[in-house]
Amino acid sequence: MSVLPAQAAPSPRPRRRARAIAAWAAIAVFVLAAAGIGAALEREWTAPEPLAPDSPRYDGARAVVQLLDGRGARVTPAHDLDEARAALTPDSTLVVTDARMVDVDVLRALADDAAGTVLLDADTVALGAFFPDIGYGGRGDGSPVAPACDLPVASNAGAATVGAAYATGATRGVTACYPVDEGYGLVRAELGSGSWVAALDGRAVLANEALADEGNAALALGLIGGTGEVVWYVPSPSDAGATGAAPGLGDLTPAWVTPAITLGVLVVVAAALWRGRRFGPLVAERLPVTVRQSETLEGRARLYRAAGEADHAGAALRAGALARIRRRLAVAPDLSAPGVVQAIVASGRSDPAAAEVLLADLPRDEAALHQFAHDLRALERAVSRHDPGEGPTT
Repeated sequence: MSVLPAQAAPSPRPRRRARAIAAWAAIAVFVLAAAGIGAALEREWTAPEPLAPDSPRYDGARAVVQLLDGRGARVTPAHDLDEARAALTPDSTLVVTDARMVDVDVLRALADDAAGTVLLDADTVALGAFFPDIGYGGRGDGSPVAPACDLPVASNAGAATVGAAYATGATRGVTACYPVDEGYGLVRAELGSGSWVAALDGRAVLANEALADEGNAALALGLIGGTGEVVWYVPSPSDAGATGAAPGLGDLTPAWVTPAITLGVLVVVAAALWRGRRFGPLVAERLPVTVRQSETLEGRARLYRAAGEADHAGAALRAGALARIRRRLAVAPDLSAPGVVQAIVASGRSDPAAAEVLLADLPRDEAALHQFAHDLRALERAVSRHDPGEGPTT
């Protein structure tokens, strides 16, 4: 009878080594996660102020500044009170993104030195310097609201979205537009110095994410771009201290609060990563998105029409028609308008009189704009009746 040698017990070293590797891997993941969260928080802390003229964020105002620049208005950014005073002239429109950070007396003096002032985010204290007995009048729900007033810039723009509303009561000399709840989304008053001041919720009307809604862009252009000179004032915390304004919550908060909150967030995220459920990898699907050039041109034409600029709207419509007709006729994309007319007549797709709309004078009023658009559409239909490969009709 043979006796087999006893097998040696497995060594605990590989198991301990695996646990050590797992522990170091967990520490590395935690450090990387903390670094990523810290970087994200740093970007958020250093993000531009809301309604800043150079901010591309959802709450920035770079889009409306670019529209103003396209209309020939010169926009001068001012990042503190000294810059605003230096840039302001009697022909300037002053835009104040956060009037709560400016002393009331200083704000009134700035408004007297400007042709007009637009307050984009103001509390009742700042508004009380220009609108007696003003108060909070509710808030819009995001749906479009008709102007319901005789202010030209509002009636030309048409319906717009409303954020905060202001209750003005029966105050004389105040024009109130866009009624919602118990107040109005836009209030405007004439000052004794000959200038004017208007107040609205800037984030609901002219922020990047809201500018394309309804008549918001036309309202912003008409309200701000009337003088051609715009001073876009983004108050800084130093302005509040310099003007004697009351300190804000950030000034009263101890310095250790922000690091403590950050550390708490990191701990919560680490615990979630450690004990949370693991899901499979996300599957990304690339979807084709095609935006026709005509949509951009037609949208710009509608914007010009809402702003009361029939000639600019006609120019945009004619540019779009020329681009589409060139592609239909398979001619050079930079062929001039007279050359396109000759190509249309030579192809036999339209008579010379109808093609002359591409060379006609631009419309000056809305009725002429309607007829101009109708003639352009009729010409495009005539050109599109035949395939580009067909010869002239006889």
